[in-house]
Amino acid sequence: MSYNHLERGIPELKKLMHRELFVGVLSEEGGNLAMIAHVLEFGAHIKPINSKYLTIPSEHVPRGKSAKDYDNLHLRTRGNGKGILVDDSGQVMFYLVKEVIIPPRHYFTETYDKRFNAWTKEYRNQIHEIVMSRQTAEGCMHHMGNIVVADIRKAIIGWKTPHNAPATKARKHGVDNPLVDTGRLAQSIIYEVRKF
Repeated sequence: MSYNHLERGIPELKKLMHRELFVGVLSEEGGNLAMIAHVLEFGAHIKPINSKYLTIPSEHVPRGKSAKDYDNLHLRTRGNGKGILVDDSGQVMFYLVKEVIIPPRHYFTETYDKRFNAWTKEYRNQIHEIVMSRQTAEGCMHHMGNIVVADIRKAIIGWKTPHNAPATKARKHGVDNPLVDTGRLAQSIIYEVRKF
């Protein structure tokens, strides 16, 4: 290693010490998506606030529609004490439930746990490249950001358990990927390099 490499590399290493990498749903437009990402990671127990039941859409309800959007729904009770809302033709539109328990799916923390050693090794390689004047602090952080984002997106797309509820699977035409519906969650995982 020549002195010239060190002369150029050391200032970049000093810059690196003042950079932080943030990964997740970071965009301000992702407010609702950030909440969904949190619920999918840690789970949730949802109960109705202003009514007796939550309405869970069936596969016959277009995306984004709720029971409030319909004026032709009729209550039918089942033998098990649960209810459904049907339209004029008798088609089940919504299931009535007293609560929904969304199980945690630790896609973020499990990816961190599984990939941390590989990320650390790659970061060390990047530091070596900086010392050899073949990389910059900014380039290193962007390189690492791309790797971490790709790994988390891959985990989201490949996630299998816990499985979706039967009503969710029906709405997704039998597809049982619990973290992929529209693909927005995976695409919303981004990184930012911040200076301090």
